Amino acid sequence: MQPEHRAGIACTLAGLFCLTCLSVVRLDPASEHPVRAQESSNAEHNEADDCVDCHEMEVDGFARSKMAQSMRLPAQQPQGTVQVPGTEIRMYSNREGAWQKLESQGWTETFRIAYVIGSGTHANGYIISLANHLYQSPVAYYKRRAAYGLAPGYERWPYPDFTRPIDNGCLFCHAGSFTPVSGTENEYATNPFADLAITCSRCHGPVDAHLRQPSASNIVNPARLSPDARDSVCEQCHLKGVARVLNPGKRFQDFAPGEPLESTFTIYRYAMPKGAEPPFKVISQSEQLALSRCKRASGNKLWCGTCHDPHNEPVDPVTYFRAKCLSCHASTHFAAVHPSKTSNCIGCHMPKKETTDGAHTVFTDHRIQLAKVDAPAVDPVGIVPWRVPPPALAQRNLGIASIEAGIDQKSQSQIVNGYRILTSVQPQFPEDSGVYEAMGNALLLGKQYSEAAMAFELAVRCAPRSSPDEASLGSAYAALGKDDLAEIHLERALDLDPLNLNAAEVLLGVYVGAGEQAKAEALTHRFTQLIPLN
Repeated sequence: MQPEHRAGIACTLAGLFCLTCLSVVRLDPASEHPVRAQESSNAEHNEADDCVDCHEMEVDGFARSKMAQSMRLPAQQPQGTVQVPGTEIRMYSNREGAWQKLESQGWTETFRIAYVIGSGTHANGYIISLANHLYQSPVAYYKRRAAYGLAPGYERWPYPDFTRPIDNGCLFCHAGSFTPVSGTENEYATNPFADLAITCSRCHGPVDAHLRQPSASNIVNPARLSPDARDSVCEQCHLKGVARVLNPGKRFQDFAPGEPLESTFTIYRYAMPKGAEPPFKVISQSEQLALSRCKRASGNKLWCGTCHDPHNEPVDPVTYFRAKCLSCHASTHFAAVHPSKTSNCIGCHMPKKETTDGAHTVFTDHRIQLAKVDAPAVDPVGIVPWRVPPPALAQRNLGIASIEAGIDQKSQSQIVNGYRILTSVQPQFPEDSGVYEAMGNALLLGKQYSEAAMAFELAVRCAPRSSPDEASLGSAYAALGKDDLAEIHLERALDLDPLNLNAAEVLLGVYVGAGEQAKAEALTHRFTQLIPLN
């Protein structure tokens, strides 16, 4: 189920049974102080402490960088309110922590903020924790506006709430390390983060051997890698694309610096008509740089590390980056005809622009253009891999990516194309749950419920402890009207993950549709026991 379709489940449950089964906190009517809240978990370890003895300058410099602030505990957050038709969310802090109070459709709940995501340079996002499950707040704080607004992607939600799961792909780019519970979408260990923010190992690989016996041979230096492996270090977080497809049996956190990304997952981007440029997106710095004349002329020499040093956050960015530009252009005709040598190269050639997918934010355009050009919007002609994956996985990954991108863009043609690709290669992947899951999603959207159930049956057979797959299978049977089979698989999904909101919503609908009030009330009671109300 897509995130926008999951919105309102809390309201649905509350409206049916006059209970708010997804509550995390209730308020004392006489105060704004929460009576109870789930405590957030602190990171247990700071990896930089292991490196500082030998690399004090680099560690201190990195501590000032934006990456070192990619996730953190909330402390005091600005007060503010976001209002949309039918919903108001108010943010405040007190001695107990940071809170967000949601009032929607006649019910009120207050949630404690467990973590802040984002460096705060552009925006702050927020995460809550319910029974070890992480969910995104529907609001974000935007520094440029000095105000709160809806978080990206929530603009389409009719009643924005706290039910968007934080999955592994999201944490991969924001957390230093994390421990997910296998077979769930967004459940994590009680102490989910060994390191909250990005750490040394995300660029330099595992550090244990290097700590035992320091040597240049047992630590990764990205600058010394092959171009593909070198660029992969940055692209793991700075190139989102339109789809990211994991290789069979892989997790995002399996990526190890020193390898190309394609050993773990493939990133897909828009294929644009000749002469057209892709949309300017928040996480597309690598794609923008690849379009620049500087990058193309340099071959593989120019890369992120040419201009950016994670260990040295410049105090005077204008002077710092001008020196980087002049390291290549001082002896060219550009230097002679340009303005003063104290001019701001970045301000002219890499201006800040509004993004198409990040509300209320502007980001530096890494295209390095001769002059500011706002190209007209042009529809893509498809998707292509950023780099070619292993040949044996090329069609498999493209098929899954086409379905994912088609669902996100509401493109029936892309979904159909992805499904056709997967049907042609499916015999090569008889034990691949990812293939069957993607095929099932395509069939479910196409209302081919019987065929979707067959695909999800195969997915469950390949991944027998996957709560999301069991929920998808139950949803297909529910759409077919086979309530008995739907109940079996939806209950199984909830056994594997008691806070699978997708499974709970569909199962509740099955019970209500069948007039089984007692079962519906029992399901609601299960949630109140999982997250008890005071």
